[in-house]
Amino acid sequence: MRINPFLLVVPLLITGCGIKKALQKDPLYQRALVYTQRGQLSSSLETKALIDGVYLNPLYPGKFEKPTFLIGVYNDFDNNLTNPEFNITLNNQPPLEINSTIPPFVLYKNFPFYNTWMNYYLVKFPDTKFPYKLVYASKDWGSVVLTWNKPTGCFYVKEPEKDSK
Repeated sequence: MRINPFLLVVPLLITGCGIKKALQKDPLYQRALVYTQRGQLSSSLETKALIDGVYLNPLYPGKFEKPTFLIGVYNDFDNNLTNPEFNITLNNQPPLEINSTIPPFVLYKNFPFYNTWMNYYLVKFPDTKFPYKLVYASKDWGSVVLTWNKPTGCFYVKEPEKDSK
C-alpha cells in the first residue's frame, strides 16, 4: 500500500496554524506579571504563610480611585486576610476595605501565581506616596515586604532603533 505524501503534509499545515495561535503570549498575563509580587513567612524551614499581591490600578485604569490590590493569602490557620494573627498595611496605613467579592472584570484566575489553595481579596488602601510598601506581618513569624514603584506606563521592552545611515 502506497501513502500519498500530500495527504501527510496537509494536516500538518492545518494544525500548525492552530498551534502557533495557542503559543502566543497573553497580554493581560504579561502586564499583570509586571505588577505582581510574592512573599512568604517561614519558621524552621517551614512555610507558615504565603502572600501574593497584584497592584490593580495600572491594569484597570479608571476602575479604582484608591490604591487597590488583589491579595492572595495562604497560611497555617484559616487562609483569611482578617485573621488577628496577621496584619497588613500599605506604607504603615491599614486598609480602608477588605472584600472577598472580586469584581468580574478582574480576571484573577488568569494572573501569575494564581493558586487554588489561596483565598483572594480586593484590598483598598488610603492614598499614599510611591513607592508602595505592603507589609504582611505575623505576631510570631516576622513580616514580608512587597514593594511597587510608580508605574511607568511601559510594559514591554522597547526594541532599539536602528541607525539610519
